[in-house]
Amino acid sequence: MKGNRLLVLLLVIVLNSALFAQSSDFETIVSRGIIDYESGKYESALTWFEQAYKMDKKSELACYQLALTQLALHDDQKAAMYSYKVIERNEEYKEDAYLINGSAWENLGRTEKARRIYKEALKIYPDNYLLSYNLALSFFNDGKYDKAQEYVVRAIESYPAHASSHLLLSYIMFDKGERVQSMLPLYYFLLLEQDSDRSETAYELLGSLWNQGVRTKGQRDIQLVEAGFKYNDFASVELAVSMIKASESMAKEGNNLSDTGNSLLVKFANNSKVFFKILKDESEDKEGFWWDFYVNFFSKIDKNDLTEPFSYFISSCRYNSDVLLWMSDNHQEFQRFTSWMEVQ
Repeated sequence: MKGNRLLVLLLVIVLNSALFAQSSDFETIVSRGIIDYESGKYESALTWFEQAYKMDKKSELACYQLALTQLALHDDQKAAMYSYKVIERNEEYKEDAYLINGSAWENLGRTEKARRIYKEALKIYPDNYLLSYNLALSFFNDGKYDKAQEYVVRAIESYPAHASSHLLLSYIMFDKGERVQSMLPLYYFLLLEQDSDRSETAYELLGSLWNQGVRTKGQRDIQLVEAGFKYNDFASVELAVSMIKASESMAKEGNNLSDTGNSLLVKFANNSKVFFKILKDESEDKEGFWWDFYVNFFSKIDKNDLTEPFSYFISSCRYNSDVLLWMSDNHQEFQRFTSWMEVQ
């Protein structure tokens, strides 16, 4: 009897050791795959994750990593398949799996299916800003601007620091023909992101929006022209923006000012200061997303006399050397701005 008990005990120890070794190997393989994935070595990562999946096909982690890697490798069919397996299991990675699944179907040209996936996910995870953003982008690419606006606003309300959502909202409003409502998200986007290729493009768009609606024919011959933009709640602000540029153009011609980097920065800061003050004055008794989020924020900047450092800060993508020089000469003023931003 004692011999049999000893044999059973030894078998249990051996089996437990084998299971522990297998578990340890599985974790090592997945870890190596994650390291390769994060290094951009997607083919190598895929090999590791496939090996892990063969070891444990019930592993949600292995299945999720396979879906993520297949999406990176543009094998959208497999990305959709593996991410759906994760969704079906209703476990830890389900929320992110919905993002992969929707993106995969969007890439495959199955737009309506992708939107159904995003909407289904938003019922479960209503505060997931990426789900809202992806759905908004899908509608925007299809020219359905009202629906795109609805979902990107939802994304911003869920996570205001998501720069891409502000940029998308600006593009949506531009295509809808709303100048001021194109400018506001651009200002906010540039506050969040100043050092990328798209930030320079956004800054150029902001500049072109400032110039929209004013035609210069010669000194004292500044003509306000129809901007081709609609005038909803921001009608008076829209007119004021054109008047600001008209006044600037007359001052420039009257004084023979040249458009150097520094002079352009000064004008941009001055124009923004007037713009934010007008927004603050117009915001009385106004409510809704635009007034509560954007106008409220820029009104605070105006109230705290921070428009100048703000304007220089967001201009670094275009005039970096001039901005650095200004910051060096106005260190305390810039420090006051950064300190204020830290508590917002």
